[in-house]
Amino acid sequence: MKNPEIDMGPIRKGKKKKRRRTKSQDRLTVMIFKRVGKLKTFKISSLLILLASLFLLIYIVLTIFLTNKYLAYFYPIESIYPFRCVGIDKLQRNKIDELKRKLIKTTKTLERSKQHIALLDDYIRENKEQIPEPMSSVNYTESSLPKLVDISELKVERNKSTINVDFRIVNRQLNEGPIGGYIFVLASIKNSDKSEVWVYPSSPLKDGLPTNYRSGQRFFIQRFKSVSSKYTLSKSINKPLILEILVYDRNGKLILKKVVEA
Repeated sequence: MKNPEIDMGPIRKGKKKKRRRTKSQDRLTVMIFKRVGKLKTFKISSLLILLASLFLLIYIVLTIFLTNKYLAYFYPIESIYPFRCVGIDKLQRNKIDELKRKLIKTTKTLERSKQHIALLDDYIRENKEQIPEPMSSVNYTESSLPKLVDISELKVERNKSTINVDFRIVNRQLNEGPIGGYIFVLASIKNSDKSEVWVYPSSPLKDGLPTNYRSGQRFFIQRFKSVSSKYTLSKSINKPLILEILVYDRNGKLILKKVVEA
């Protein structure tokens, strides 16, 4: 007969392999040496160490977060980040300065627009009137007129029957406000009795001046305006000509009389 103990050997070995780990095997053993020859040991659960590590990590994160909140609430940012605040303040000042410049520019543009609108309203109101206002018949000279505008860079080119006139009309007001009005150019033969005078734009004359100043060439200037015109005479003339440039304001007052020889 076979020995039962021998036959049960493999079964017992299989059972030994299937044994589960005990709680004591899951624990960590800590050894402390106090003196030579004396050893103290105790065991700690690995789960307890894991929980303690998680608690410590969470505690550190919360401490950093709450510390930043406390500093941000009770202390200004300038005391914590002085260099960063300098950059922020400089950037904000640059933006504020840029906005101020844009505001000033917009305000000036708005003022000019209001002045343009006011002038256009005056033009519309004047065009509705049928009877022109009476004009002064005083023989003005250039030096006696109020210096509100001036003529500069005057160039005159003439042929036998044509005249090209280029000039700038310049605002000479002290307050630098806009000004508008009307321009006439009168041409006559030098040393003549002025019985034949060419007027541009065309207008009848009375005492050597246009009877209706509103028929002149309109202008409106803030600083200056370039005027370029070509005039055709009724006949070919080889003699010297006298050109008179007359400038009226919006109310029909003669404010400039420029006389040149061409």
